[in-house]
Amino acid sequence: MFGFVLPVLALFATTSSQAIPVTLSGNTVEYTFDDSLMGLFGTPSISGDTLFFTPVNFETQSLNGSGFALENETVNIKVSTHTGYRFGSVNLIEKGDYLLLGPGSDVDVTGQIRVFDTANPLMDITDGITPLAPLNLTGIPTRNWEASAMVDMSSWTNTTEINITVQNLLLAVTTAPSSLAFVEKKFIGLSTSVSPVPEVETWAMMLAGVGLIGLQLRRSKRSSARIIR
Repeated sequence: MFGFVLPVLALFATTSSQAIPVTLSGNTVEYTFDDSLMGLFGTPSISGDTLFFTPVNFETQSLNGSGFALENETVNIKVSTHTGYRFGSVNLIEKGDYLLLGPGSDVDVTGQIRVFDTANPLMDITDGITPLAPLNLTGIPTRNWEASAMVDMSSWTNTTEINITVQNLLLAVTTAPSSLAFVEKKFIGLSTSVSPVPEVETWAMMLAGVGLIGLQLRRSKRSSARIIR
């Protein structure tokens, strides 16, 4: 009896430890991810077609000439379109604040988004995460920062599911005594824009319209030729 029970328990333990994908459905797309692998990003929420995170521990700091400090996190998220839509672009907005005190103190935010077609993983597009303004204001209070990235997929007309890799890096450095550099990420918003797939009837009407225009042009040319003669 125990010889039967033990393998069953082992199978149950293995199955229960496997991650269960979480799917959040928006207006025109669905986001799927492993909630246990979101790390410093935290648990996401959705509004419309925007998946957003509000991390509470995504920060780094350097004190009193201790050199560079780095905090980083990378997550993967799958996105699929609802029936009747195709991808247009992926837009990333990130926000937070920073504090610089004393000489030789600097902070920066960077990273990358990488998007590939899950049906053709070798086809990918990347864009760097870039601050909208330099993070160089010193003194109290903390200063806000914002960064963005964008990937255009409008040419991927047959793609129905993509994988988005979001890599985040926070950097802080001090090179002199009595100095402080602190930077924190407080918001990450990932928006996917789509457009309706034209229906067969729409394409047929467009082609018919082009044909009529061509026919009209040919008739106009013939009429002009007769007048010249």
